[in-house]
Amino acid sequence: MKKYTLLFFIAIMAISCKTAEFGFTTIDVNGMVYDFSNRPVANYEISLGGKLSASTDINGRFSLPKTPVGSYIITGYKKNYENYSEEVIIKDVGQIIYIRIPSQNQLLGMVDEALSAINIASAEKIIERAYRIDENNIEMLFYYATVMFRQHEYDKAIGLLEKTKSLGSKDVYIDKFLMKLREVHGVNQES
Repeated sequence: MKKYTLLFFIAIMAISCKTAEFGFTTIDVNGMVYDFSNRPVANYEISLGGKLSASTDINGRFSLPKTPVGSYIITGYKKNYENYSEEVIIKDVGQIIYIRIPSQNQLLGMVDEALSAINIASAEKIIERAYRIDENNIEMLFYYATVMFRQHEYDKAIGLLEKTKSLGSKDVYIDKFLMKLREVHGVNQES
């Protein structure tokens, strides 16, 4: 009888190893989404491999119960925040996924810092990220026009400011900036 018990135990171990090897085991995956100011991001939509999904609670936490072990692309989305996409390997019980994601306003703050430091290349990379979040945000368009102005891309800067006007901006600073750009651009075209 001892011999059969030992064989049964070995068979069970072999089956459980095969199950884990082929990704048939499942674990509960938990995660947290925070912005660049370390504040929780509520209602951020998470998708794991396009099959499992969750939404963060008011504390920025999410749970994906009974997730098969394996490699996935995790994506995230919320209006006015940058989209998220990264490969993750789900393999450990108690595994926690940490995601830090900037809001569009936080990216604009970073653009402002880069412009103040006269780091125009960095400002351009950051403003392009902010543009992908919401290309109709008037404040973002103003910053984008400023970056283009600093790079002597006057046509692009004017186009961006004209877009703010078409979106209904009544900001006097945008009007003044647009007028000044047209003057500068007119001088450059004549030279």
